[in-house]
Amino acid sequence: MRTREKCGVFGVYAKDREAFPYLYWGMLAQNHRGHQSHGFATYDGHLDYYTGLGLIPPFKEPGMESRVKVLKGGVGIGNVRYTTSGSSDADALRRDAMPIMARGDERSLVLSFNGNIVNVRRLQNIVGLDGSTSDTHALASLLVEEYERTGSLPDAARRCMETLDGAYSLTGILDDGTLFALKDPLGMKPLCYGFSDGVYAFSSESTGLAINGLEWQREVRPGELMTIRDGVLSQHQVVPSRRQAFCAFEYAYFSRPDTRYNGRYVYQCRRGFGAALARIYQDAVERCEIVVCLPESANDAAYGFHVESGLPWEMALRRHRYVSQRAFITDGVDRQTVIYRKLNILAPVIVGKRVAVVDDSIVRGDTMRGNVGRLREAGAREVHVFVTYPRIIGPCFYGIDMSSYGELIGARLEPDEIAREIGADSVNYLPMDEYIKETGMRPDQLCLGCITDRYPTEMAKTLSEVMKERLSQGAVEEGRIYETL
Repeated sequence: MRTREKCGVFGVYAKDREAFPYLYWGMLAQNHRGHQSHGFATYDGHLDYYTGLGLIPPFKEPGMESRVKVLKGGVGIGNVRYTTSGSSDADALRRDAMPIMARGDERSLVLSFNGNIVNVRRLQNIVGLDGSTSDTHALASLLVEEYERTGSLPDAARRCMETLDGAYSLTGILDDGTLFALKDPLGMKPLCYGFSDGVYAFSSESTGLAINGLEWQREVRPGELMTIRDGVLSQHQVVPSRRQAFCAFEYAYFSRPDTRYNGRYVYQCRRGFGAALARIYQDAVERCEIVVCLPESANDAAYGFHVESGLPWEMALRRHRYVSQRAFITDGVDRQTVIYRKLNILAPVIVGKRVAVVDDSIVRGDTMRGNVGRLREAGAREVHVFVTYPRIIGPCFYGIDMSSYGELIGARLEPDEIAREIGADSVNYLPMDEYIKETGMRPDQLCLGCITDRYPTEMAKTLSEVMKERLSQGAVEEGRIYETL
């Protein structure tokens, strides 16, 4: 199973220049964060936006090129999205594709959002929307309502932060051309700021800045609102931040290896994860003859494992680059079909060998079960799995679509039981303390809810406890916890 994340955002102010080229390349560098839909919005005396399904199309695609001509102006935002709130049928995907336009009685704005609102039902009730709408629609409606009521974007942002429970980093444009960026009080989702030669930009990952030749300045701070109006940057700490809870999973899987957080490249962290696995599980390593990895997010960890262990690293699993569908999008037999289509195994490298398989995470276990089986079919004598992300035992409430206990193999099985379940000789997880150390962050700076079952926001804590109590009484989960309780 490949997990999916809410999305990626980008925003740019480029006075006397067109914003769209910056938007296009900034989002293309982050298309890994969302394949289901994409969109752009610009301001040129008025707000205009475009959304579409699937990957960002080639710049010269006929339909895209004609639409680009409409998106003029020096201020813009972009988005790529996966569904972690609301429906995922085709009509809902079109309706919820971002950026989203929200119109009040007198003012309007467009919004690009990354994260997940845990108290989405309460939010929908506050703004008078039904349960079929996404959390982003509800948030955009609340923000424009509060902006009209207060006449102040910082005050409106403060009111939203006091109302919301969840994770969110967002960019937006007001109908007067003000570009803004906002991060929740715990700073759970990434959002950085860059500047070069009169161009200001905000991006979920620093790669969105680098591809545009913009110099990274810093992360947007938890609880901070940043605005750019007529070339003037303003910073507002609208809600005090008592602690940070940055998503720990960004380091293992979601982010590109050439993205950096807090001055440290994700590549460095992943290489450290692999080296730590090789040091800690020496007995299992000694049983192996070669190292392979599941491309591409485990490549850097496999290299670190290879260097530390001294085992030869064989690129025996090859990804079909242009098969963009991911295994988590479908279920059952279809998911297994996607797994087979995405990877090809070089059997002569595997036959008769005791294999160390390095991967970034195990969530449901479907992908790993399929690939272990294929390695056996290719002639592997033993298969030992080494996992960089600690065992996932709790759902995510904050924008990763692993949102119920029942779907998580680690919530019901211990590592040796997981090994039997997926057909491996052993499963070896990186301990949480080692994982944290390699990120360069402190435990109190990370959200570790999915590996500790302890959550940093009150609503998530409550929903988790309620669901565990119901499960102990024989109840069955019927969907995402935050949408069913």
